[in-house]
Amino acid sequence: MTAGRPPEIPERLPASLVDVAEALGLDVAAALMRLYGGQEIQLPRRPRPDHPVIVALGPDAGYALCHYLSGQRIYVPHGRQRRSARRDVLTLQAAGRSRREIAILLGLSQRHIRRMANQASADPAQLPLWSDRED
Repeated sequence: MTAGRPPEIPERLPASLVDVAEALGLDVAAALMRLYGGQEIQLPRRPRPDHPVIVALGPDAGYALCHYLSGQRIYVPHGRQRRSARRDVLTLQAAGRSRREIAILLGLSQRHIRRMANQASADPAQLPLWSDRED
């Protein structure tokens, strides 16, 4: 358990959303990640009923979030592990998908897809066959 993190807040919740989970509930933090993960959002001081955050989270959670983070621009982490995204990129690429298609499917930029795909294709968990040192 991380110091300062209440026991009811899971370890996999990004640290930047712990305060939201403590104040508004884990369900609000999880919905925020699911709906806006990987994006920066502006939370208005006085949101209209048709504001995207109010529509997406519902009036109760949406207004509570806007009141809690009134007027702030926040980055909402997606909470996915980087390694799994790279694995997904390589799997989709091996299946013959274009980098553009992969970017759309995974919700990532084409540039990021290209960087992950161009990294050394060796499995990072694979140990080297030959040692680099001479004994």
